[in-house]
Amino acid sequence: MNTRKSLFILLLVVGRLCINAQNLDRFPVISDSSHLATAEYQTGNKYQKDAILFMEMVANTHPYYVKAERRAEWFDKKKKLLRQCKGFMSDEDFADALVALLGSLHDKHTDLTTISRMRERKPVPTDSITIVNETPAPANMQHIMRPHTSFYDYTFFPDEGICYLQFNKCVDAKDYPFTTFLNDMFDKIEASGIKTLIVDVQYNNGGSSRLCDQLLEHLCPLNKQQPFTTFIRYSDLMTKFNPQTAKAKTAWENQGHQDELYQAPAPQFPTDYQPPKLFEGEVVFVMGPRTFSSAGMLLTQARDYHIGTIVGTQSTFSPSHYGDVLPYRLPNTSIVGSISSKYFVRPNVEATNDTNLLPDHNIDLSDKDAAWQYIVGKFGKREL
Repeated sequence: MNTRKSLFILLLVVGRLCINAQNLDRFPVISDSSHLATAEYQTGNKYQKDAILFMEMVANTHPYYVKAERRAEWFDKKKKLLRQCKGFMSDEDFADALVALLGSLHDKHTDLTTISRMRERKPVPTDSITIVNETPAPANMQHIMRPHTSFYDYTFFPDEGICYLQFNKCVDAKDYPFTTFLNDMFDKIEASGIKTLIVDVQYNNGGSSRLCDQLLEHLCPLNKQQPFTTFIRYSDLMTKFNPQTAKAKTAWENQGHQDELYQAPAPQFPTDYQPPKLFEGEVVFVMGPRTFSSAGMLLTQARDYHIGTIVGTQSTFSPSHYGDVLPYRLPNTSIVGSISSKYFVRPNVEATNDTNLLPDHNIDLSDKDAAWQYIVGKFGKREL
């Protein structure tokens, strides 16, 4: 994972911070109190000290390392890292070494960077205006299949019988919450006789999976939905970041569990919940290399629930994956990072170990007009 990608992902999962003294407090400092009396820590330079703390924190926090044999493999890399730390001349060199070490996890949510690198990067907007375009337009319009500035918007193509929804971020726009947006869109789809919904998430790198659930409620009956199974690894970093989890951790340990994954209860709908009316037309999802996190979960559920068709490129995410990040800061260097605390297992447990999601139809998304013409030709209105 290169430095630019590392910084980009960290900004996404930790909250797109513009670093200053106040919001640095959102990154709990890894404690070194238990290491102050050890010779290895006392005699090390600042990079060696933080390397020791980093390796211990990852081993004791990430769900992958709940197994003893995996922790042993992880700590086998410690001597080499400490030797490297003797020659580092900057925090950036140290950060690059730690990023390389994390590469074997294949977990985009577990990442790190330096404060100076984050300061150099422009803040990412936290809200956006949603634009709804219902004007009939030719298929080669410049905004179709290209990235929009809005979190979500749609365009109707009545002649083709298509509604094109570009869903770019799993975040509610302040001026137009996603659930209201969806209700309005599906009401207009029904009134217009639209039979095909294109859900383009090729630019969606995640956010709140709650928004994806809201979309799925329009596409699949609740009794046919099986959510991801969530496994939590309680850790000291988790309780430091969220003190309320300390009680849950203590209760889990009082039951005799020692550093085991806790299976969280499946979410339940209220007994009086009334789901929205189902869309009964054809659904096509567009997946690209920038689709991951909650958007990846949406496509995984679509596949496992047998909803529609996925077109585009092979996923860069694993359908079963790690997530729900905890931020942290190393005390001796300007390193801040995020680490996964949960493991999410896809509904189709027989495919738990799949490392990617394959599209039903592989299409080249680099040629936007050709990709759109393919979708229209294959899924648009066919009758004269």
